[in-house]
Amino acid sequence: MLYESIYNNNTLKVAKAISHTLGCRLIKASEAMEEDLTKYETIGLGSGIYFGNLHPSIINIAKNFDNSPQRVFIFSTRGNPIHGKYHGQLKEILNTKGKRIVGEISFKGYDGTGPFLIFGGGNIGRPNERDLSQSISFIRKALPEYCIKDYYKLLDNRLPVIDGSTNKYYYKDGKNLFLLRGDIVSINQNLCTGCGRCKTVCPMGVIELIDKKAIPDKELDCTLCNLCCINCKERAITLHYNWRDTINVAKRHKNKKSL
Repeated sequence: MLYESIYNNNTLKVAKAISHTLGCRLIKASEAMEEDLTKYETIGLGSGIYFGNLHPSIINIAKNFDNSPQRVFIFSTRGNPIHGKYHGQLKEILNTKGKRIVGEISFKGYDGTGPFLIFGGGNIGRPNERDLSQSISFIRKALPEYCIKDYYKLLDNRLPVIDGSTNKYYYKDGKNLFLLRGDIVSINQNLCTGCGRCKTVCPMGVIELIDKKAIPDKELDCTLCNLCCINCKERAITLHYNWRDTINVAKRHKNKKSL
């Protein structure tokens, strides 16, 4: 995935969510010029929107593509321009290069320029958690073959989450049997290597290493910060919650004074 994000890291947030879901490399546009891009079957291109268009570095990368039949997806973040189709020029270039566009998506991003400064910026807090979730859904639909399956969502029967107890589930996918531990914080034990990164970064001490595997033994304490997912290189961890769970986070920790 190639990206440019120069102001508020709006596009970088989306890029990280997508690249983690795909398990792919994430490269700044300036570094991409030194890469042999012909070796990739699929390439992602993304940036902020500047005056109704993607960043010039992304456009230039597309202009330098060869005519091999690669697949491309496009993503962007924007303020609130009232003109233009943001991806139009890039799509025209890709079409002339014989690329197949498998999908595109764009999100509002924080804009701290021009008249928005009067109000403290436009689109404050964007892209937000919902946007990032939508970016993940987008890429799962566009390129499912690169995404690790979330077997927890495929379970027929789930158990209630109880303090001091970690639920265990088995899911058979073809000839492979997968073991999952946890519900809110669900860890695929087949993928987990026991590296301990998730345990180290979790501010609430939710995860423990047991028999060289990560186990969410205090998942009701989880604040849904997503640090464990972001730092799991094996993509073994997924968070599952609804709006009630987000409210329960505040209720459970309302009397805490510090970590």
